Amino acid sequence: MASVLAKIKIMPKSPEVDKEQLKEKVKKVLETQDVAIRGLFDEPLAFGLYTVYVVIEMEEREGGTEPIENALSEIDDVESVETVEVSLA
Repeated sequence: MASVLAKIKIMPKSPEVDKEQLKEKVKKVLETQDVAIRGLFDEPLAFGLYTVYVVIEMEEREGGTEPIENALSEIDDVESVETVEVSLA
């Protein structure tokens, strides 16, 4: 099977959510998902709000990134999760 790189966009519930704590929570969730983190960063959006992006490498599998998106959505401070880019590694 091929390796896949996926860039996932994570929106926090509010600007008050601490981005460093959110990144740590994302790391902990991804440790349980059999993926390798290739990048984890944040970008300002507007009015103090920011977006966290994580780039992961995983084996191609049925369901794609959906199980990972669902696991990340379970984090208390997360409003939404969306895969924005997928490519072969």
